[in-house]
Order: sequence, then structure tokens, then C-alpha cells
Amino acid sequence: MASPAGQGVTADGMLPADVAGKTAAAVWILASLLALFAELSAPPGPSGRSATWLIASVSLLAGTLIWVLPWSRWPRSTSLWLVPLAFATIGSNFRFAGGSPFIYALTFMMVFAWLGVGHRRGTSIVFAPLLVVAYCVPLLGGPSRLAALGLASAIYAVPTCVLVGEVVAWGMAQLGRSETALTEAMESYAAAFEHSPIGIGLASTDQEILRVNRAYGAIVGCSPEALQGRTLGDVTHVDDRADTTAKTRALVSGDIDSYQLEKRYLHADGHEVWVSVSGSCARDQAGAPRYVIVQVEDITERRALREQLAFAVVHDQLTGLPNRTMFMDRLVRSLVRAEEEGRHVALMFIDLDRFKLINDGLGHDAGDRLLQRVAQRLQEAMRVTDLLARFGGDEFTVLCEVTDEDEALRIADRLRLSMERPLSDNGNEQFVSLSIGVALSSPDMVTPSALLRRADMAMYQAKGCGPARVCVYDERHGLQTMMSLETSNELHRALERSELELHYQPFVDLSDGTLVGLEALVRWNHPTRGLLLPDQFIPLAEECGLIVPLGNWVMREACLQGAAWAADRNREGLSMTRLNLSFNVAAQQLAEPLFVPWLAEALDDSGFPPDNLWLEITEGTIVRDPEAVVAALGDIRELGAHIAIDDFGTGYSSLSYLKQLPVEILKIDQSFVDEVDSDPDDVAIVRAVIALGESLSVAVIAEGIERPSQADQLVLLGCRVGQGFLYGRPMSPDRIGAFPPDDLTTWPAEATLTIV
Repeated sequence: MASPAGQGVTADGMLPADVAGKTAAAVWILASLLALFAELSAPPGPSGRSATWLIASVSLLAGTLIWVLPWSRWPRSTSLWLVPLAFATIGSNFRFAGGSPFIYALTFMMVFAWLGVGHRRGTSIVFAPLLVVAYCVPLLGGPSRLAALGLASAIYAVPTCVLVGEVVAWGMAQLGRSETALTEAMESYAAAFEHSPIGIGLASTDQEILRVNRAYGAIVGCSPEALQGRTLGDVTHVDDRADTTAKTRALVSGDIDSYQLEKRYLHADGHEVWVSVSGSCARDQAGAPRYVIVQVEDITERRALREQLAFAVVHDQLTGLPNRTMFMDRLVRSLVRAEEEGRHVALMFIDLDRFKLINDGLGHDAGDRLLQRVAQRLQEAMRVTDLLARFGGDEFTVLCEVTDEDEALRIADRLRLSMERPLSDNGNEQFVSLSIGVALSSPDMVTPSALLRRADMAMYQAKGCGPARVCVYDERHGLQTMMSLETSNELHRALERSELELHYQPFVDLSDGTLVGLEALVRWNHPTRGLLLPDQFIPLAEECGLIVPLGNWVMREACLQGAAWAADRNREGLSMTRLNLSFNVAAQQLAEPLFVPWLAEALDDSGFPPDNLWLEITEGTIVRDPEAVVAALGDIRELGAHIAIDDFGTGYSSLSYLKQLPVEILKIDQSFVDEVDSDPDDVAIVRAVIALGESLSVAVIAEGIERPSQADQLVLLGCRVGQGFLYGRPMSPDRIGAFPPDDLTTWPAEATLTIV
């Protein structure tokens, strides 16, 4: 039961003390009025009407006094003193005013109802004995019939009063628990509403804000109180208001149950706030809309991160340029558009010349800064409609739509010239040049990957012509590249299928033409293209990483063949001193840490004497890493094998390193021997090499001797050993026979003509 002041029951199911007192007064006054009404409606009692008026007046006055007493100042138990007084008043009214038996019993019940409302359960039982006395005493001494009837009614009335008091007390206890639970739920809801980490707002169906929590206010930079009375449109960005209004109308009309969207709010200081808004509509039992509930989450940082991630997916992190993914997407669309408009797509593949030198010399940080400045310089030199992208490493691509090849070349030349001015890095100037390959779309070329491949081929063709070159794709580039690719793929299987073989060419003593040794030269017996020479596959082996296993095969095969020939020569009583074998060693082999152990294993397994083995290296191998080469060659000499420098005079070796190397032979390149019998310059070069060899105590061998006049001139210059077609062409072991003879006049003259 709620109090007149609107206060609820306490947690234990009782009214507050002041409310309980006023309730007692109200019951008192009501009981007095009921008794007065009953008496006035009945015949006058023994004392007449005056007693009735007197008792009623006193009773009403007492009720009024009870109402105004300060009950809130006293303990709740104080009001229990009213119970005996109420019993006495009820009995007096009945006794002297001739009251109604029904009203008599009813007023007792009202007193116990009040006990149930204002006090704990069990209070009515405590007052039950007093009730028996108060109920029965006024009945004694009256008319016998009425007394007997009244006393008989006590059997029913007294338990009923007590029961009414306990039932009301039990009901009040239940009401107290329900009201407590409701209060706690409301407090929990209020706490959840106010302290929610996301913004929550209630708005009317016409978008007027009714209430918002603190998180909502923080999102828009206002206090919750300041937002009341404003509309959702007031805090929404002007460009998003129409969508918000449409969603709210659809929600209120029932077209949708809820919505979720991302939009912008306007913060109080003017900046935009991206939010995720979820909306729903609260309805009454009839389904009519009451208000709109919105839940708002600030996603400004999340959206910024999402945009950054989306940008990173299609852009290069170092330069900020579009990356390969974005470039290929634009390329597809450009090809379609160019075909519709009858234009061409020009794709340019750009590579920085000598970038590895800068990267290795100055460090990767300096290399990264250089790439950033190159990207900026190229961007400044391009047209607005063109697209520049970083493909990876030091490679850039340019996409532009042109009318013809001349326009594409003008753009490429402008990009090349943009790098003529030096780039500055921390006060240091760096000069960078570009190699640019250009490919134009054509009706027979419809795939983006094909156009990109053509531009890449053209770029490598440009690099082959020297730095700062521009080259347009030519069909011959593609054929050559495809053949190289095919050859490279087949070379992987050549070792597995035993398609490689060694041919041997003799070294001779120029004074008498007798055998000094043999050089092992690898050949590829291709199943469809026939016998391939080293220059047709050795460069490819170096590019695709096969030179090490190929070189190991040559090393083991040469040692095994040398050991077999040595055994046959021993059986014939011939000396091993003339059976010297040599083979070429690539730079990648010497760089391999296991090369020397592999060489030792090949010698041990074959049984070929190390003193008869010569390893030939080029000057280019020395300059790549002189210190590492010196160490590796020293280990080779410790095994007992010998070192020769092949093609001497064509490279850039340092004489200081040459002095440190354990070299025993210099092989004069064929280019200096070709005209040694007629060109004074060649004579001077050969003489200088022979003099260098003598000063370093190093033997000299001349390569490529094809005419007797060349041999005679070399002998006059002091060269003692030579090699060339004049003495023998490279031959397979099967053609040579059981073993190489000392007398080369028996060397088969019908050997296949080959060029070493």
C-alpha cells in the first residue's frame, strides 16, 4: 500500500513510521464515521441521539489529533498504544450509542487491517487476547438476546480479525520484497544507463532528445542536461542528417525493427566524430511507438586505423606510392578503356642503375631515403593522368594512356632526364640514372601480365645497353627471353638425365708439339638442339643457381676420367707428368664454404693425384671478393692442386692481389693471340704478360693458336706452352681413345670443329 505522500513500503514490508501513524488516524476517522452513519440510520439507542453525537464527536476529534501527531519522531511501536484506545472507543460506541453488531465487528477488523499494514507479522496474534476481552466485554450486561448473539459472533469475529491482520501483514511483506526488487532493478538500470561505456540516448518519435547518458554527452562534447530538448539532427553532420531521418521514420513506422549505420557527429568544438549508431523503437502493449533508443559508439580511431590498413593494402609503405596490387587493378581498367577509345596503354618498367652499390655502400637506411626522393622526383615529372607505382625493391612502374609510341617515348625521356640533377641526402649528393623499358598495348596483347612482362624484358634490354637508357619492347626480346627461360628449365633436368659430358683439349709444348696436359670443357648434349657449347648455358646456370652443382659434376667427372687415364698410362709405362688436367671454377663455387671439402672428396674418391690437377679462375672472380679468394686458393694449394688464371688481360685484376695469390700459370686470352703474328700491339701485350710471368715466377700459356705463324711468334716472345685448334680440338674421351698420347700427331684429325 502506498502512503498519501507517495512513499513505498520498507524492505521488511511495513509502511514508514509516520505513514503508519497517519494510516492509524485514517482508520480511526473512517471507523468513527461508519459507526456514526450506522447509528443515525438505526432507531435511537438507550441514551438517545445525544450519546451517539457525543461519542462520534470525541472519536473524530481523537482521529484528528492522531493525524497531526509527529509520528516520524517516535519509534514505530508508539503507534501500538492506539490499539487499546481504539478497542475502548469501539466498545463505548457500541455500548452507549447502541451501535450495529456488523459495524462493531467491521471496525475491529479495520484495526487489525491497520496492524497488518503498519507492523510486522505476528503483531495481530499478540493483540488477540486483548481483542477477545475488548470484543466481549461491551456485549455483557446488554439485552440477553443481543449479548448471546454478540458473544457467539466472537467465535468467528476474533479469529477473522487476527487472520485479516496476518494476511495483510503477509501481503505487505510480499509487496515490500517486490518493491525492493523493483527499486534495485531500476537502480541497476539507471547505473547501467549512466555508466555504460557507450553512449545511450532516448529520443521521441520526432527525434527530440529526452535523455542521454554521460558517454553520449562525452562523444559530442556536451553535458547530458545540455542535450535534452535538442534533436538527433542537431548533433549529426549535415551530410548525414537525411539518412538519419529516413532510418528513424522507418523505425517508428514499423518498416524495420532496428538499424545500424556509421555516420558523423559534430563535436562541440567543431570537429567531426565518426560513430556507429544502433537504433530501435520501444512500443507500448498496443504496439504504438513510445520512444526511440539509440546506442552510439565512437569509432573515429577505429575508422582511421581501418582506412590506414586499407591504404596500406594498395600502397607502398616506404614511398606512399601505389603498390603492385593497385597498379595491376588500374592496368586492367586502363586496357579496357584504351581499347574502347582506340588509344594505347604504355607501361614503363623502371630500374635504378647502380642502386645495389648505393645500398651496400651507404646502408639500407640511406637506400630507403634515396628511393623516397626518387619517387618524389618521378612524381613531379609525370602528367596528372599518369600513374606511378613502386613494384618492389628499386623497381618502379608507370602507367599512361598515349596515342602512339612517340608520345610514350617523350614521357619516358622526361622521366629519365628528371634524374640528371643530383639527389641530396644529409648534404651528400647522389647521382642516379634510370633504365626504362617501354611496352605498348596492341590488339594481339590483351592480358595485363603480358604487357608487364614485355616492359620488364625491354627494361633488361635497356640495362644491357648501358645506364640511363630507354628501350621499347621488340618481339625479338621476347623470343630470346623465352628461349633463355626454356633453356634454364631444361638445364635443371640435364644433370639428372646425364645429358652433360666433358670434352678435352690438349696443352702442348710449343718447342716440339708434345702433350703437356688437357683442359676439361663441359658440353650439353641437348636431346633436340644437339651439342651446346658453354656460352649457351653457363651464364644461365650462374643466373638460376645451378653453377655450383654443375661445377661439382665437372670436378668429379674430370678427376674420375683423369684417374682412369692415369691407370692406362701406367700400364703402358708412360709418365704421369704429362697428364695434367684443368677445369674452370666459377666465382659462386669459390664462394661456397664447402668447395674445398668437396674438392678433397673428389680427389680421394677418384684417386687422381692432386699435383696433376689445375683449377682455372678468371680475373673477374678475383675482384669480386679478393680476400675470400686468397683464402680459398690457399686452401686449394694446401691440398696439392694448382691455380691458373684464365683469359688473363681481359679483366680488371689488381697486380697487388695477383702477387698474393698462389697462382702458377697465366693463360693469355685468345683475343691477344689472334693477330700476334701481324699486329704490333698484340705483340707488345703478349710480351708484357710473358715478362710479368717471369718476374712473378709464373708460367704463361697462350690460348687460341690456330696458325703455325702464331706459334712461331709466341716461341720468339718466350712463350713455352700453348693451346688451340692447331694442335687439337676438344674431343670426348671415347674419341681420344684409351688415353691421351704424348705425341699429338696421332690426335684424331676428324674431330668435330668446336669453339672453346
